[in-house]
Amino acid sequence: MTELRSHIGIGPVYSGIGSWDWIGNEMGEELSKNFEIEFFTDFLPQCDLAIIVKYDFPQLMETRPADIPIIYCPVDCYGSVRDIDQDGKRLFQCQQIITHSESLRKYFNAYAPVEYLDHHLRFISRSLDTKPEEGPILWTGIFSNLSPLIEWVNQNPLPRDLWILTNLDQESITVSPAKLGFSRASTVRIENWTPEKHIKWAELASSAIDIKGTDFRARHKPPTKAIECLASGLPLAMNSDSSSVRHLAKQGFRVASVDDHEYWFSDEYRERTLEFGAELRESLSRKNISKRFKTIIDRILTGVSARQTVSQGFSVPSVNSVATLTESNGSISQPLDSDGNQKIAIVSFLYNWPSTGGGNIHTTELVQFLEQFGYEVQHFCVRHDPWQIGQIESGAPIQSQILNFSPEEWKANTIRDRIRMAVREWGPDCVLITDSWNFKPHLADAVNEFPYFLRMQALECLCPLNNLQILPGPQSIITCENNQFINPETCFNCLVKNRSGQLHQLERQLSGVGSTEYNELLQQSFQNAEAVLVLNPSIASQYESFCDRVEVVTWGMDDSRFPWPLPAYEQCPSEISKSKVSIIFAGLIHEPIKGFPVLLAACEQLWKTRQDFELIVTSDPPQEQHEFVKYVGWKSQAELPHWYRHSDVCAVPTVVPDGLSRTSVEAMASGLAVIASNLGGLPFSVSDQKTGLLCQPGGIRDWTSKLNQLLDHPEQLYAYGENGRRQFEERFRWKGVIQRDYQRLFNKTRQPLFK
Repeated sequence: MTELRSHIGIGPVYSGIGSWDWIGNEMGEELSKNFEIEFFTDFLPQCDLAIIVKYDFPQLMETRPADIPIIYCPVDCYGSVRDIDQDGKRLFQCQQIITHSESLRKYFNAYAPVEYLDHHLRFISRSLDTKPEEGPILWTGIFSNLSPLIEWVNQNPLPRDLWILTNLDQESITVSPAKLGFSRASTVRIENWTPEKHIKWAELASSAIDIKGTDFRARHKPPTKAIECLASGLPLAMNSDSSSVRHLAKQGFRVASVDDHEYWFSDEYRERTLEFGAELRESLSRKNISKRFKTIIDRILTGVSARQTVSQGFSVPSVNSVATLTESNGSISQPLDSDGNQKIAIVSFLYNWPSTGGGNIHTTELVQFLEQFGYEVQHFCVRHDPWQIGQIESGAPIQSQILNFSPEEWKANTIRDRIRMAVREWGPDCVLITDSWNFKPHLADAVNEFPYFLRMQALECLCPLNNLQILPGPQSIITCENNQFINPETCFNCLVKNRSGQLHQLERQLSGVGSTEYNELLQQSFQNAEAVLVLNPSIASQYESFCDRVEVVTWGMDDSRFPWPLPAYEQCPSEISKSKVSIIFAGLIHEPIKGFPVLLAACEQLWKTRQDFELIVTSDPPQEQHEFVKYVGWKSQAELPHWYRHSDVCAVPTVVPDGLSRTSVEAMASGLAVIASNLGGLPFSVSDQKTGLLCQPGGIRDWTSKLNQLLDHPEQLYAYGENGRRQFEERFRWKGVIQRDYQRLFNKTRQPLFK
């Protein structure tokens, strides 16, 4: 009796393209021993399961016959996280995504089950004999990946000849190195790649090199080239921030750095390469990889059969009743607890209670509201009395695990180790790193066993001076366009010249800002984050060049502080006159960035022509006072909403871009019109001519004109206030922020490495 074999479609066929030859053609040949294989090109055939290899994914999914399960192998086809998310609707329809780069896993987890699968070995030397010690250094790859190598070699001469195999134009056999941009000081041989020549040169070379670029696709390349070099017995050197280096490190193999010639060409490294190469040749054979591919296919087909059985009235075990084994690394991927809870760790470095800033308030409310939504949350913070951080009074609104450090223990590595052990012991599903400045990369390193998010309160790590990219000028504040990711040396020189506050100086010294080690840790920590969370689109555009995923996730606000509709019979503060339009300024009058002098000067101009307004300032009075100003003293977070409710306009004249103006959002929550500077996060929170008016930052004439406009049309103030409250409810309430953003992000996280 003939066995009925499942019908598997594989495509689209792109003969001569590496990804197709590897995954499509050769895997198809192996799988044909167990399945009926049909190769396709333009549309998905009627089959039991279809495998799409890299190309034409959106178009092919449009041709998908109903209910056919899909395995998608994207390889390295996506150029950004945004590109992946644009395919999200179709990715949701996949039964399995197979990545050939482990670092891509986290970007597909939200859409379908993900497994990592190596390419099988194809272009390796015929034997694993010891290579000639004085032979050339080998580089192979496609032409478009040559630029980073050329740039590096021109600045770092190699001790031996460099041989390059690549796809040359018009089938040329060879090309001049100078024509490709190599300096004349380099001894380079370049020839057109063929499979036969690749294998032959792998036997003639003494070692290998690869330099990866910094764009998204380069950062997430499969480690195939690195693995084939090592499987050929070639001691390989790479740039240390490469995803291939990190992948092999998890397998127990340390790839030599291109800067470390001593180790790269050492006998110790050659011997270790031969040992590891032998392991690779055994485990990554074409036969073994096809077995792993077959296991994935069988599991999906069994699942389809089980679902069909269920539809016919039979029961099968719940998918949540068992753990599933990921074949790529042997780790067990546990389902969520039966009640659906996830464990979220929140790590702070500059936390105090009572609050010493908006970041502390955000962290506190984040813990509270995540818990209200059923998450199990643990807040970790450090305490160091000389810095006055970690000072938490009894009766604080959240419970914190405080890690206390003596002066002798106050070192970056000690802090990292203590945080690592504390978080590891608790075993979260993911980690949020909140209020911290330049120490953020160290915190990321401490928790990198788990999926982690970097919560930006301003421009931390972009600007090591003050997190705001501003410089003190002789007459005014100057905006700086440099950042620490691109111009670390320029930023360090700025720190030497402009010292800022003492706590900033101490924190930079502890972090090691300016050192090579810190700069490497900075780049790595941001690239490895699940996402970098920022407060407005303007900030997002600055981080996007250095991070794979940047998300605009606003601060949430506790709407219980802002009752709506407004209390009908609440007594108005005696300082506020009911016969005048009350403009409230809630901020520090002596802090230059808050822009109070701009508001005061505009009101002075306005007072010359009309006296139907008053300026309410939540500060103690200065020596010089004005007739139209009432200084009512500092107001706590609990008191401020009461003052907002009985004012008519809230003024936010800041002259420096900030992340998110809590003042403007709290005013809108109180049904108050807002007049604000048109910069930073303010255009993101205040809608011009809908919830208030936006003014030229520092422009006294424009501020005077816009204030005059509001005073001329008091009826507009109520409309702005009503619109502001609606905008608050739609965008800034904690309930919406958690449902819209945090739940989505937490569901996208990879499995922790350590549980």
